This record gives sequence, structure tokens and C-alpha cells, in this order.
Amino acid sequence: MRFGIDKTALFVARRYLFSKKEHNIINVISGVSAVGIMVSTAALVVVLSVFNGMSEIIGGWFNQLHSDFEITAAEGKSFRVDSFPLSQVEKMPGVAHVYPIVCDLALVSYESRQELLYLKGVPDGYFSRKGLDRMLVDGEASMQRNNIPCAVLGAGAAGKLQINLNSFEALKLYYPVRTKKNFSNAAESFSTRHMIPDGVLATNTNYDEDYLFCSIDFVRDLMNYPDEVTSLEVALSDPGKYKKFRSDLESAVGDRFVVKDKYQQEESLYRTMKSEKLIIFLILALILVLASFNIIGALGMLIIEKQHDVGIMNGLGASRGFVRRVFIYEGNLISLAGSLLGVLLGALICFLQQTFHIVKLGGGGNYIIPYYPVQLRLADVLVVIATVLAISAITSIIPAYQLKKQTS
Repeated sequence: MRFGIDKTALFVARRYLFSKKEHNIINVISGVSAVGIMVSTAALVVVLSVFNGMSEIIGGWFNQLHSDFEITAAEGKSFRVDSFPLSQVEKMPGVAHVYPIVCDLALVSYESRQELLYLKGVPDGYFSRKGLDRMLVDGEASMQRNNIPCAVLGAGAAGKLQINLNSFEALKLYYPVRTKKNFSNAAESFSTRHMIPDGVLATNTNYDEDYLFCSIDFVRDLMNYPDEVTSLEVALSDPGKYKKFRSDLESAVGDRFVVKDKYQQEESLYRTMKSEKLIIFLILALILVLASFNIIGALGMLIIEKQHDVGIMNGLGASRGFVRRVFIYEGNLISLAGSLLGVLLGALICFLQQTFHIVKLGGGGNYIIPYYPVQLRLADVLVVIATVLAISAITSIIPAYQLKKQTS
């Protein structure tokens, strides 16, 4: 069995590719094959780049909301702070901040409207350190004003409750009493607190629809978590070194706690985006397979035309394997030319879109990013080229083995 490239067979195939054919239809079919592969390859490159751009933007929004690591209890909803090696984690090299968080669902009432929202209690300085104050679209990010508890709502939640920051209407919050139940009196089964809406946050994520941010002391009082937290968020001074830090952090906290990075905190979102990208890739690869079948017709006609040449090569002592490789290389060269031109065309389209924002998001609506974002990655280009060559190798073998039957 031969491995590697047969340079002699490749030389002959290259001559056949650029030489003038007796039947012009062979040139036409070969050109159509190359153009079909070029267009399919360019489509693959562009679509994958758009997915990359979307993933980067959405991931950027979520990554700003999430800390580098989130630590939760392996069992149960909450854990006592004194059961956690907090001082050890805070002293670890690279740790900038450790934020205690108390978060759970509560019923929020405003005037006659009610919504179930996640109350996320955060410590002082949380908004400014994470840059969330720059996402405010109205009001301020105050946790307390004149000794009155304040809340910052996501834009979607504020819209559903029809919050008016200029009014004196307070939010009323209900949370089930954890320590005792009084089924005869429903009012005593819920803890009730009031707070003032002070700001509206627009993150373009599900936080807008479902979250209300407020002081951790307020949430602890409402939910009766005096010494407990639902999670700890760890922010690093150098996020680029998180891979090594993660193993050290997991060793420090032990098996009773679960450590999640930014991607694991939104695992379902990233898994869905990867699945969608894979499905689109497979659909476009199927179109590429159909385009590559033109190579079978082109090589079949070329084999018929070159029967005289095949006879001469056999007379000079060339084996059937050598002759087959000539035509397999011919098909691969057609595919390689089409794929390289497709990559260049796709890269040009991506460059134009990234520079001039030609293709807008439809409907004329108000979007944070009004155009399709693109991000060309070398890994995607290599995968596309490898896919094209693999498909063309298979389609080129079919007529080449027909040649074996004809010459046997």
C-alpha cells in the first residue's frame, strides 16, 4: 500500500487540469464543479463566521454579568459562610474579589401588577467593580437611599411591572417563611418587605426579564439567611490564567462545593449555540456534497477522452494504480482550487461585512448591534478545507475505479 503523494501522477493530473480538452463540455463541467465548490465553501466560511460573531457578542454580555467562577453547594440551596474556607480562597494568588451572593425567586408586586423575579442580593461595590453601572439605562445603581432599601431591575422586568422611577410607589416583596408554616393564615406564611425602585439595567440577556438586584442584607432579612449564602462569586485579577487557577480553587474548596466557570454558568446557552452551529455546518456540507458530484461527471468524461493516453501509459509500464491516482488527483485539484477560491471569497465577504456593515439585521428595529457580526477563525477555515477535500476524495474515487473495470 502506497502512502504520500505520487509526484509523477500529480504532475500528469496538473497537466490535464490546465491543458485544452478536445471536447469543450469537459472544461464547462469542470468549471461548474469548481464554481459550485467555491460558492459552497464561501457559504460555509461566512455562516460559521456569523455564528462566531454572534457567540462572541452574546458570550461577552453574559461574561460581564458572571464572575470568573461561581461556587455553590454540592447539596442543598445554600451553605453557611463559616463552613467554607473563605479566607483561604481570598488569599489565593490572582483573586481580586470574592462576592457573597444570596439569590432566590420571590413575588414582586408593584401597584396592581405582580411578577416572579429572582432577587439577587449583592454586596456594596458589586456594580461598580463589575462595570454593571455602565449598563444602566435609567436611574442609579443605589442599594440604599436615605436608609431606604433600593432595587435595580432588569429592563424587561421593569417593563412588565411598568415601573415609574419618578413616583413614590414602593415595590412589595413576598417570600415564603422558611422556619414555620401557618396554613390557616396565608399572610403569616410569607415574609413581606418594601423597597424603592431606583434603577433599570439593560444587559440584553435573560437577566433583563427575570432579575432584581438589591443589597445582600435586604435579601438576607427577607429570606432569613443570616449566616448563609446561595453562592460565592470569585473575580480574578488576571482572567487569562483561569485554567490553572480552577484546579487550585477546586482543591481548596473540596468536594462539598461545585466550582463553575463563566461558560458552565450558562452551559445550556453555549451548548445550544454549538449545536446550532454544527447543524448548519452539516446542512451546508450536504450542499457541498451535491456540488462535488459534478466532479464525477467531469472525471468520467475526461477518462473517456484520455483513453488513448491511458493506453500509452499502460504501454510504458504504468500500473492501474498509477492511472487511477492521476484522475483522483485531477478531481482533488478541481476541489482544492474551488475550496481555496471559496475561502478567499468568504474571507472577503467577512471583511466587507465587518468593515462596512453591509448586511443589516432585518425589520428595521432598534438593535444594540444593527448588523450581522462576523468573526473569521482559522480553525473553521481549516475544517472547511478538510471537509471539501475529504468529500472530493470520495467523489473522485468513484470514476477512477470505473476506469479500473474498463481497463481490466
